Amino acid sequence: MAYKELEVGELTEIDSVSSFISAVKALKESDDGTSTELYFRGQDAEFWDIEPSIFRNNMLSIEHRLMQIPLQKIPAEFKEFHTTFDIMTKYQHYGMCTRLLDLTTNPLVALYFACKCHGEESYIDDDGEEKHEPYGVIYYTRNYYPSLPTDLEVQIVSALANYDLSKENTVANVLARLKRDHIIDEETRKKWSTQNGFQEFAKIVQENYMVTPTYTNERLRKQSGVFLLASLFSVSGVADIAKSVISKSRGDLRNAFEKEFFFIRGENKEEILKELDLYNINEATLFPELEHQLSYIKYINSGNVQAVADFEKYDTHAKADSTPQNLDDESLNTYILSNLSNLLSGIAKPKEIEDLKGIIQSNFAVDWYNRDAIISKLRMSISGYYFVKLKDKKEAKEKAVQITTCLRQAVNDYTATNIKGGE
Repeated sequence: MAYKELEVGELTEIDSVSSFISAVKALKESDDGTSTELYFRGQDAEFWDIEPSIFRNNMLSIEHRLMQIPLQKIPAEFKEFHTTFDIMTKYQHYGMCTRLLDLTTNPLVALYFACKCHGEESYIDDDGEEKHEPYGVIYYTRNYYPSLPTDLEVQIVSALANYDLSKENTVANVLARLKRDHIIDEETRKKWSTQNGFQEFAKIVQENYMVTPTYTNERLRKQSGVFLLASLFSVSGVADIAKSVISKSRGDLRNAFEKEFFFIRGENKEEILKELDLYNINEATLFPELEHQLSYIKYINSGNVQAVADFEKYDTHAKADSTPQNLDDESLNTYILSNLSNLLSGIAKPKEIEDLKGIIQSNFAVDWYNRDAIISKLRMSISGYYFVKLKDKKEAKEKAVQITTCLRQAVNDYTATNIKGGE
């Protein structure tokens, strides 16, 4: 599938951590007092809808089963929870589809998620189709005051998520169920069953709520996490309010956020992630679980990898190397490096020789010229260097073979000149 290029227009581009901090500071300074907090959501691809996981792949049709079955199968995991919302929060943490959307009060956390590598996608513009890393985007909102899991509105929406609204879905049935579950009292049930009072109930089930969870964990704390609880229950009204039907429906929550948003070009993501690391915002600090700790260690050390030689089985029948064992390695290494320009004349360009000098020197070890594994590693390093320059694997390999052959010959020449009779 090919996507349309993002029309950036008057959107704010973020190309560094400092530019984002400045942009957020400007946002806070322009706050008109409609909210006590700015909430952010980062996504690593601009073409994604803003929707909780339960709205995808028609999972909403089995939401009541996903809410109920874990409580039946593993009740001990949830015995300390007092609200359905808190249970939903734990579901969200462990990857269950819910109607919760992850947000954060820390803008740098949102920037991290927007800069995660998504993988190249195809894009179409006036010049045709090309592949590149998607734009990262950061949405924000200041239209919500924080709610608690114990607030009536949150309890009602959480309860409806737990109900099978494909069956008992009239207003009369739903209100009776809410009363039976001790979420509303009889007086409220009667009020909401009237033409005038029903408007209050309809408004509750069609609003979204920014909820600060009481159930928390190390990951939520580190990410300064909050949840947008999506409601979006459709109400099909009839003259007799009690017979009106309430049903579950999905929708894009884009309108829950400001029209303006921040974007990050794909080619800038990696550099911004490195900057965020300086602020201690990385996979290890945001995800305390062991798998993420190890993933971060692997990532942070990946820049130190070097070429590794292929395995070579020791041949007990191989002819002993003729290079004298009392050869002075230090003198030989000095000879190789000081004469490298002459040795590689006609094979490598002057600038390449300077680069090769560093590669060769990094592979020097005791008796390196007699150790096939080191020669193989050196050959691979040189081949990798030339592959980057030439973009041709075969030609790069040929260059590496030429140069390592030349180095072996230089060792033989030095030996013949400086050591007589193996002394």
